[in-house]
Formats: sequence, C-alpha cells, structure tokens
Amino acid sequence: MIKFLFALLTAICIYSCSYSEDGPISIYPEELEGDYSGFALFASLDSGNFIHLRKDTLRVVLDSIWTLSNCFLENISFEESKEDSILFLKPIIHFSLSATDCASPLFFPETLISIPPSDSWKSYQEIRVMDSQGELEDSIFLRNGDFLKDTFEIYIDSSFADPYLLPRKTKGEPSILKKIDSLQERTFYWRTMESRCTYIVDTCETKLDTLYPNSWSLRDTNLVPIRLTCKDSTLRYCLQRDWKNDSLALGKLNERLDTLWYYSWFLIQEMPKGGMLNKLSYSNISHKTKVQITEEIFKPESEKDYITNPDSSLMFYDLRTGEKVSYDDSLYSVFKNAEIGRDTL
Repeated sequence: MIKFLFALLTAICIYSCSYSEDGPISIYPEELEGDYSGFALFASLDSGNFIHLRKDTLRVVLDSIWTLSNCFLENISFEESKEDSILFLKPIIHFSLSATDCASPLFFPETLISIPPSDSWKSYQEIRVMDSQGELEDSIFLRNGDFLKDTFEIYIDSSFADPYLLPRKTKGEPSILKKIDSLQERTFYWRTMESRCTYIVDTCETKLDTLYPNSWSLRDTNLVPIRLTCKDSTLRYCLQRDWKNDSLALGKLNERLDTLWYYSWFLIQEMPKGGMLNKLSYSNISHKTKVQITEEIFKPESEKDYITNPDSSLMFYDLRTGEKVSYDDSLYSVFKNAEIGRDTL
C-alpha cells in the first residue's frame, strides 16, 4: 500500500511539471503581463564627494535593485521634487512582466547611472538622493567653479619624536602640526632578582649588570635579573643558556614612573576664498620620512558659489581621524606659536 501511494505521488508530480513532451510548465502564466516597478535599497552620489560642479555629469550608484527577475528590468528613471534650493531624486525601477523564463536573483549588483548636466541645476544648491522608499541616502552640494588637484610631499624630521619639543610644525605651506592631546602617568612596580651562572666561561674582574625589560607589566611586579659581567668587554663571563634565575632571592620593592603621551597630527592649509577641501589621501605618517599628500580643492567661480565662510580660509584637517576640523582659535594659537621642525632634506 505504501509503495502504491509513493508511486501515485511521483506520477502526480511528474504530470504537474510537464505536458507530454512540452517540458516544464512556465513559471509566469501568459496573462501575467503589464508594467510594474521594483525598488532600490541603496544610493550614493559621485563616490562620496562633498561638491559637484554644475557643468559635470552626475554619477548615481544604485545598489540592491529588485525587479522580480533579471530579464524584467526595462528602465531606471528618477522622480524629481524640489524643496527651497534642494533637488530630491528618487529612483523608479521600471520592469515589464512576461511569460519568458529566466534566472531570478534576489537583487541586482550595483548599477552606475550618469545624469547629464541640466540648465535647471542653476536654481539648486544641493542634490539629495533617496531610496525607493523615500529614505535619504546621500547628498552633495551643487556649485560653479573648478577643482584644483595637487600631489606634494612634506618631510617629518626626527625632532617631532621628542614630546618635550611639541607642539611642532613643518616649515612652509601646507604645514603639518603635531601636538600633545593629553598624557597619562603610570607606575610600574619591580624587584631585583639574583641570577647565577652554572658554568663560568672566562675568569675575570666582574661588575654587576641590571637587565631591565624591554616592556613593563602594569598588572604584576616585574622581576629584574642582576648578573655579573666582565669589566673587560673582550671577555665573556657566562653564556646565556647557563644563567639560572633565583626567584626566592629578591630585592626590595621599587617604583618606576612612566608617562604615556597622546598626540594629534593636523594638516593646515590656506583654502581659496569661499572654497573647501573636496578630497584628501595621504601615506603613513612617521618620523624621518616624507608624507605624500594628494588633494582636490574646490575653487568657487563667484561669491554666490561660496561654500565656506570667506573670512576664515585656513583649513585644519585631522590626519589621525581623517576628518576636517572646524576653525578653532585655540588650535590656531597652538599652530601659530609652534616651533618649526629641523628640515634636513
């Protein structure tokens, strides 16, 4: 009986999936036709730039686009709306249903759409792009002007490594400033520990040698071996493998004070009047090396294209966090009074 029911079920499944020799049944019936819309979950403008020039083509990247099936996508357009001087763009994903069978991924990969410049952009100061549900995804300022691109190097000399010489800045402009943010005092505890040689290599006049560690522990008492060594540096008292530490022969408890320094690095540069930094990339910052900086600066065409306060053209960029810093009188005072590093190159 069980075998009969299993055979009957198998026959029903096979029959429901094919008509004689016509192959599988179409996923979409013939009457399932018409115009429908999908959606896009993510959108971005011009790869994250702050400013877009009105004369340039605007690039919009859409991601996670749903169209039911990858052969149904017909077109992508943008619904425009206006609020004051802001233009809002909302993607509309058009697709048409048909009885054609094709693979059906859940989402399309990202898609780049280029929007040519329009005369209507003259009345807008900003563009904002939404997702298909109307949620804000990205925004960019619209201006007239030009982008000034440059690559240069700034040398960080060895004097920047000494905290007692900070704050310190490089000469010329643009300039890099290093300053102390804060400091933290720490106390390490340690005891001397006798160390004996089990096999003496050279018989010589000896002296005591204290082997301080390269790194100190804050959680435990640090044990510092005391060993004998030859006063004559050409002789060797003991091989490294023959030393035996005696953890029962300890000296008194000692304290070692230490200071932990926290620093900030800033790039300071004059901007064109009303302009601003649009892009910045830089190599790793270290002492006695050159830092390579590549930047793109927006230069406005006229006063109505200003994007920053024209009375404050000095730009501070935090190279530690990768963010622009609002103008601050105290930071400017530190920069103005900082000593110039010894530039040896």
